[in-house]
Amino acid sequence: MLVRSLFVAFSSCLLATTSIFGQAAVSSSTNPQELVPPEVSPAPPQTEAPAPRIPALDQLDQAFKQSSLGKAADEARLHAQWRELSNRTINDADLVAAKARAERSKTDLEKRQRMRVYYARFYDRMRARADSEELKKYIDGRKAQHLGLLAQNRVRPSPAPAATATPTKRKVRAPEPALPQ
Repeated sequence: MLVRSLFVAFSSCLLATTSIFGQAAVSSSTNPQELVPPEVSPAPPQTEAPAPRIPALDQLDQAFKQSSLGKAADEARLHAQWRELSNRTINDADLVAAKARAERSKTDLEKRQRMRVYYARFYDRMRARADSEELKKYIDGRKAQHLGLLAQNRVRPSPAPAATATPTKRKVRAPEPALPQ
């Protein structure tokens, strides 16, 4: 029985000690007045550095316009700019007259030559009105494409350059004998 009473006394002391320490821990963590404020180091002295330069709105617009969205998007944007410039240029009086003169041509060769003159004038004028170097390159590509369509080397080959042309001798065949009658 003595052991039992000692065990009960020891457990009650242990229980009381645990509850006291538990209350102390809870009360110190929930009471904000007892918290120690963190140490803050003083801010370094501020030297008067120049303020960062903020770009103007039009500079920001240019920066976003220049960013590439991909090859297909750039191609579509350039084509739209080319189409707008083409619509402004195509109704010039001398270009309309040059195209009408090409349409009135009597032969295919003459028409192709006059269309070359028309496309050269048309694209040169568009290139002069273009704003960006990128659009000028696109216009040059379209000009080369249109002029390339006029070549028609399969229908009528272009003459060989004089430097590479070598005279060839014709082979003369002997006449065939006459058939008996």
